Amino acid sequence: MRKSFKLFPLLFCLLYTTAQASLPLKNDFDFLGPLNNTALVANGLELTASIAGVSLSTLLNVGIWWGVCKTVGIVSGLSSTYDLAEPDTKELEKLKTDFCLQLAPLVTTTEVALAGHVSPWPMEQRWWKPLYFAGAGMAAYATIASKTREHLPVAVLTYLASGAVSGTGGSAISALILRKVSVRNITTETYASWEYSLLSLINGIMTGAVVYEAIIHKGFGPAKAALASVVSSAIAGTLSGVISVLTIEVDAQAQALAGIVAGAIAGAGATAIAGAGAIAGDAAGIKAVVAVIAGAGACAGAIAGIGGGASASAVIRGIIGAGVTAGAFTFSGVAALLMFGNWKITSNNPFIKAGVTLVPALTFAVINSLSNLAVYGYPLEEGFSETAWTQWKKFYAPLDYLSTLFN
Repeated sequence: MRKSFKLFPLLFCLLYTTAQASLPLKNDFDFLGPLNNTALVANGLELTASIAGVSLSTLLNVGIWWGVCKTVGIVSGLSSTYDLAEPDTKELEKLKTDFCLQLAPLVTTTEVALAGHVSPWPMEQRWWKPLYFAGAGMAAYATIASKTREHLPVAVLTYLASGAVSGTGGSAISALILRKVSVRNITTETYASWEYSLLSLINGIMTGAVVYEAIIHKGFGPAKAALASVVSSAIAGTLSGVISVLTIEVDAQAQALAGIVAGAIAGAGATAIAGAGAIAGDAAGIKAVVAVIAGAGACAGAIAGIGGGASASAVIRGIIGAGVTAGAFTFSGVAALLMFGNWKITSNNPFIKAGVTLVPALTFAVINSLSNLAVYGYPLEEGFSETAWTQWKKFYAPLDYLSTLFN
């Protein structure tokens, strides 16, 4: 039972994010103006140099991270502590080398994804930061609970990369859609009410997942756990939706709608999580929540913007919102497949590992650069160049480097 309650601090972290949301400023929507004379490539020679720069920085960083992993004195520490024989020490050193050959490409690929990402929505979202790191904690918990501790690094790094890529893709899709329907009159209050509704939905789903895991670990069957999960999820989503929207000056109908929508969808999400848990076993609910969090920031801004200002009907807005959500999760899935594919290649040749790393790294760089073009109008070469320079900031501006990665 104690194991399941390790989740509750993460749940409290999520609930705290509701208080971190705030009304945006009117000029925060200026980026939705038309992008005049935006060229895909402004300078072909500069684009070639930028791509070469990203490739070179990626290859060099694989070597750097491999060296950092190898120099950590884990083997020598274990050998001296447990007085290991020389053959055992050599075997342990070989295992460490193999691990580092897999870890270094993953760290580098994740770094590329984070270095050039577009924020989950091009406006300030203070609530997204604690939610984002709560998701990383839940990815780690789900891996440990599944008794696959050796996959802990790949689980957390894949979450970070897929979250960044899904947010970047969602930003691009939503910006393109909002420009296409000529949205200019987004009211900050309505935008905030939709954002709170989506955040409350996630509150409800996570509450349901925590309740499901807690009841399963207490010894009850999946049926009772699923029922408690759905009920608690719907109640938490509804209360969070109503209470949070009360802080905004919107009409009573909008307040009621926020609670009903958040509660109903949260209950449906909890039902899916309970079903996944019954089929896949322990920690399946947590993995489902991690997937929700990974795409949450991308979808929250997009759907809130569409709901807050589009002149189309509610049905059309819902269809557009579903499309943005599906697109964000598609990007997240592609990122996860690339990361796991890189992890599965177990070659002992460092040059092969470095070469294979270029595939997901350059794919993430292309997605980031295309998203920067769609959202801000930057040509591709500028996006590639920014990604390469950010990778080197860790040596001369480490605080700025970390701020850029997790902004």
